[in-house]
Amino acid sequence: MNTSVNLIGQYPATLDVVDVHVGGDLHRIVLGGVAALPGSTVLDQMKYLRTNADGLRQLLLHEPRGGHPSIFADLVVPAVHPSAAAGFIIMERMGYPLISGTNTMSTVIALIEMGRIPVQDGPNRIILEAPGGLIEVAVTTRAGRVREVTYEAQTPSYVAERDLKIELPEWGTVSFDLAWTGAFYPIVNADALGFSLNREDEDELVRFAKAFIAEARKTCRPVHPEFGDEEPLSFLIFAGQVETGSDGCHERKLCCYEYPLSSVCRCPAGVPSTAAIAQSVDRGELSAGDTLRTISIFGTELRVAVTEFTEYHGHQGVKAAVTGSGWITMHSRLLIDFDDPLTPGDGLRELVLMSGVSLSNAQGEAWVRESD
Repeated sequence: MNTSVNLIGQYPATLDVVDVHVGGDLHRIVLGGVAALPGSTVLDQMKYLRTNADGLRQLLLHEPRGGHPSIFADLVVPAVHPSAAAGFIIMERMGYPLISGTNTMSTVIALIEMGRIPVQDGPNRIILEAPGGLIEVAVTTRAGRVREVTYEAQTPSYVAERDLKIELPEWGTVSFDLAWTGAFYPIVNADALGFSLNREDEDELVRFAKAFIAEARKTCRPVHPEFGDEEPLSFLIFAGQVETGSDGCHERKLCCYEYPLSSVCRCPAGVPSTAAIAQSVDRGELSAGDTLRTISIFGTELRVAVTEFTEYHGHQGVKAAVTGSGWITMHSRLLIDFDDPLTPGDGLRELVLMSGVSLSNAQGEAWVRESD
């Protein structure tokens, strides 16, 4: 009796997933397998996922299918704005950020290298639509491969509050600035806390960050003037001083923690890098046209350039262009079996397409607009 039978087609649903890493952070890009989402804007669609179908985020990020120490996910959706080639919804362990730099980079890399957005060798200009607004992306390609990505969010970053203080039993009074750049990010002075921001510091950085966020959440619940109520504080940036590298470029060590993980980001990350540059501008350390190289505790780097100052709801807004590179590590079909007790609920069954429905009918080639 022949028992060698391909049962893949018998799974109730599958997702078309591309894994991309930027600076060691792993991003899972969902290109197909999800039904059209309710909502007239990408922001509305994100809110629907958060409220009604969080099972998708859990499926992608949590064990047994996820579990990488620094993992993120992005769901590609049709763009609403006519100038955007595609939309995407960012999913992280903490929830649903409005904007993210390395998620933007990873998403555009997946779309281009999987043939969803046609490009020519050399420089290309693409606009993506995130829940927090349009993001202009400059992509350099060679032989169909993405060599470098530079993105600039249209929504400015800014320092919302300066020199806030909380008390931590083990560390005493801790001062921090609060910056917004896709989410609210407290920034602490790593040197003042005795952290050298090397890889050996990771366990102590995590221990401090967990204590900081647990305490800060009790009193600090900022509200964005345009997007309204934010999720509870979930990030912490440890920042070194602005220094001058051997090549004359400004550089700053950064480490970003995302609650409630037991590890830190492998990459300095785009949004924390723009938060750091907004703080540096606010302090008078950098000005328009300056470039800052941000360096993670793992030695990975991004480049951030100040492009524009603007008034933003009573604050000095800073627009910045972030440059980095990423690589596809895997293209897979993620199989979903609802008999598996470790398959999350939370609206997942209603969200995914049942087998036999073409991926391109939902989130696929049919709706991606060609870039200019």
